[in-house]
Amino acid sequence: MGADHAGLQVLSYDDCLRHLRTARVGRVAFVADGEPVILPVNHGMDGDAVVFRSSPGSKLDAASDEMPVAFEVDNFDADRHSGWSVVVRGTARLVTDRSETQRLTRLGVWPWAESVERRHWIRIRPFEITGRQIPPHGD
Repeated sequence: MGADHAGLQVLSYDDCLRHLRTARVGRVAFVADGEPVILPVNHGMDGDAVVFRSSPGSKLDAASDEMPVAFEVDNFDADRHSGWSVVVRGTARLVTDRSETQRLTRLGVWPWAESVERRHWIRIRPFEITGRQIPPHGD
């Protein structure tokens, strides 16, 4: 693919999905009580939808209201001044169908913080998936 206005390489849709599938931790961004919130979550992919577990709180509230959200994964090599970033923009929705939550459980997405039970599933249905890459210097 080509470059954007800043000279960064634009990732293809397939490359974006590949990065989303291989990254285990991303950040979900939304507005809660009029303030921006960004939280790390470990996630999985269900087709082109991002899915993650949540306990009651701001992420679950955002999904219950079907709010617009953004989700981002990235990887950077500071020594080589290279890296990539993928951003998903979409709508968060609480998954309530029992057979669907059982199917999502088989994806193997488990919270790192085991002290909090995260039994709710949230799905981000994307309306846009974009990515950029900075290749290593000299490439």
